[in-house]
Amino acid sequence: MQIHIFTSRLTPRLQYVGRFILEQQMGLLVKWVLQPPDHLSEAWINYTHASYANAFNITPHSLLFETGIRQQNIAFCNKDSLKAFFPCASAADFPFDIFAATFYLLSRYEEYLSPEQDQHGRFPATASIAYQQKFLDEPIVHHWIQAFQHALRSKFPFLKFRSPVSCFIPTYDVDMAFAYRGKPLFRQIGAAVRDMLRRRFSEITLRWRVLTSQTKDPYDVFEWLNCIHEFHHLQPIYFFPVGKYGRYDKQIAPTQALYRQLIVSTASSFTTGIHLSYASFLNEKKIKHEIGVFASVTGFQPQHNRFHYLRFRMPDSYRQLLSAGIMHDYSMGYSTHAGFRAGVADAFFWYDLMAEQETALQIHSFCWMDTSVVQTQSLPDTYAEQIWMMWEKIRAVGGICMLVLHPNYFSEYGRFRGYRQAYQHVVQQIMQHQ
Repeated sequence: MQIHIFTSRLTPRLQYVGRFILEQQMGLLVKWVLQPPDHLSEAWINYTHASYANAFNITPHSLLFETGIRQQNIAFCNKDSLKAFFPCASAADFPFDIFAATFYLLSRYEEYLSPEQDQHGRFPATASIAYQQKFLDEPIVHHWIQAFQHALRSKFPFLKFRSPVSCFIPTYDVDMAFAYRGKPLFRQIGAAVRDMLRRRFSEITLRWRVLTSQTKDPYDVFEWLNCIHEFHHLQPIYFFPVGKYGRYDKQIAPTQALYRQLIVSTASSFTTGIHLSYASFLNEKKIKHEIGVFASVTGFQPQHNRFHYLRFRMPDSYRQLLSAGIMHDYSMGYSTHAGFRAGVADAFFWYDLMAEQETALQIHSFCWMDTSVVQTQSLPDTYAEQIWMMWEKIRAVGGICMLVLHPNYFSEYGRFRGYRQAYQHVVQQIMQHQ
């Protein structure tokens, strides 16, 4: 169904966010007009400072008519119980400029302006407007769109909207494919010496049994994961690192036959992407080198990426991905906080604010990463409860529940005991209520 939008000036920013809200999320066909329609029987939105009785009036904020980046004076308001910003004039049919507010979040406008960085050079969750205004844990843009859709239907009862359908997508960062197998001799000896000094004799025994093929490597949980995916008809995504060994990059070398076999076999069954290394941060040469290594292992150029440690920066990292041929990135989220970094539980195309254009790079946002829960040794019940809570929020708005998980946490080994059962249980719950 078609909807007209009257605006005094059609800009790339307005077109971008209009497509996302009205076409991608609502299922409407947008027709832009630069003159107010006369005697129009179809639905139309007036996005100017004038007011028209037969239109749905939204008072525009200046953001979508600007170029460049500057500090924005952000005023807040509430729509029912929802926090919002860029309020409209009182005569408007909607209390805030949903187009400008959504664009601000999707474009990650604030990340270009904030000088704050954590110890890994990342934009911290605590610096975000979503955290500071206490809506980080809500898919706020979807809530806004639901309210917007309800208001549009009140004005134009004949409008028909797309019904969103929620889905669950587990994604896996294979930082440590194996606990013992495939590692070079110097790493094996160093680890054994540390175990002896700490009197961890059971660890020494297990290492020996694995390396002599008497028992399975505890981190080798891939068959178990495959059974879950097949049983529930899930479409997981795996990310494999192939960079050089370093302080924050402790994966097995891609020259190891065992690791190469795992990557190839996984890629034959599931969507598989590269896990660009910590050391590749803002280093286009290393990014392209690692992509070349990945391609030599798999036989295909990777299209999907997640940055290790979620270490990326606007706009350079995304531009480097595009230059290297990556078309999908899965790094949009926080390792320290559950929630919605861009305000959405869905994919969207990256808008390059410096170039003022929508790009071909598709951003897939996730809502929860297991690291903060497991590394603080939270109970497995807490692990499952957090996943279920995020699923419930996303299911209510018809979004995509994407998790970031680490397979070695399902090893049932040492401090990881209990997470395998908790994950299996919550996945079963989700699939029963999908």
